[in-house]
Amino acid sequence: MKYLSAKKFSRDAHPSIHYTGSVRGMKKLGLWGKHDKCVRCGNYIYNLSIWIGGYDFWH
Repeated sequence: MKYLSAKKFSRDAHPSIHYTGSVRGMKKLGLWGKHDKCVRCGNYIYNLSIWIGGYDFWH
């Protein structure tokens, strides 16, 4: 896992869990893929391999 800074529009476009949550558990349950790229930004861990649809980056 990497620690990166991210802008709000970038954070809002990916699913996340609180840092006290379990990335291993999310992958074990099949909600996140085994090889998904996950990063921590502040108090949250974001899965950068999944995009949440419908987010408008230009407005």
